[in-house]
Amino acid sequence: MRLPATWLNNEKWKLMGKPFARYTLALAAVAACVGAWLPSAEAARSREELQQIATKLVTELAQACPHKPGQSSERAAYQACVNHLLQTTTLPLAPMVLWGGDQPDLRIKDRKLTRFNNETFRRLYMPMMGFTGKFTLDRDARDNIDIIRVEAYFRNAMPSGDYPYPFWHNDNTWGSFEAMNFMNFYLDDKGRVIVMTRSAGGSNVDRGPYSHVTPPAFVKDQWTWTDSSGQQQPRVTMFSARYQANNPALPKLDGKYRAFADAMREVSCVGCHNPKNPPGTARLVLLQTPLHAAAEIEQVIKSVQSNDMPVNDFGMPEDISPTQREAILKTARAFRDELKAADSWEAANKPKPTGAAAPAKPAR
Repeated sequence: MRLPATWLNNEKWKLMGKPFARYTLALAAVAACVGAWLPSAEAARSREELQQIATKLVTELAQACPHKPGQSSERAAYQACVNHLLQTTTLPLAPMVLWGGDQPDLRIKDRKLTRFNNETFRRLYMPMMGFTGKFTLDRDARDNIDIIRVEAYFRNAMPSGDYPYPFWHNDNTWGSFEAMNFMNFYLDDKGRVIVMTRSAGGSNVDRGPYSHVTPPAFVKDQWTWTDSSGQQQPRVTMFSARYQANNPALPKLDGKYRAFADAMREVSCVGCHNPKNPPGTARLVLLQTPLHAAAEIEQVIKSVQSNDMPVNDFGMPEDISPTQREAILKTARAFRDELKAADSWEAANKPKPTGAAAPAKPAR
């Protein structure tokens, strides 16, 4: 959440005036936004209600993304999980979710977490874990929020391009994924998952045969790369992972994305919106790959249009030239429109299911 542009137009808050006061207000705005997500004490659900939500959630996760020690192909398991979660899921995820390491000593509003839309998390992040079907229930009394702690283990033996970004850019990050043995699902008043965190505080009894994997060396700031066969990586974040190869919008879509990426690069947007999180923002938004950028394009347009983005070292709007701002907006809108065209074609040309008869569509 950025400080409203109307505040910045007030002489009292000019960029060279009181940066510390402005920074404090910005943090307050973030805290207020996060606090609005959290349930009130009066909204506490019964133990039976929580048990029902948890059972449904965990059963689907274990069916879609089962943890099977010693399975022959983690990539195949990953892809099966993606397919299930995108096509038939009823997981109660909120439209926007937060994800990251647990940081149990901090209240949710103070934790550094990454924001994703529902589909992006189901497509790129949830399938990295295998679930055993075991869970426990808990409640965070500080934030008045119910927690479902679900036993889960990380798939650490997939090809590097199957991860949405190189978690090995930081030894601690890769290590935390390898060590994790459960995920925390935090629920809002409506029973929707709004925050998910990973933790190593559970049991390893069901982990099975598991060995540490030494990932490739990380090249500084190289969030995408071309492999030895000439393929763009990470493959799961490219348009080819989301769209059919014969989608007629793909060639134009790639060009529109590249133009948008170039415009962002001119003002160093990706210098902040990448997994390393140079500004240390509490709510990181990722833009470093095609699918990450696609997921956030509407918010990018809104933020740039309202002068809330890009930001400076204080987390305040940066004074860029009108030409640069217009270049970002023009290319962002063109990228968004081509995304809509590609999505429309996909909706009208879904692959036919194999077999004698197509399964019935789930009720809406």
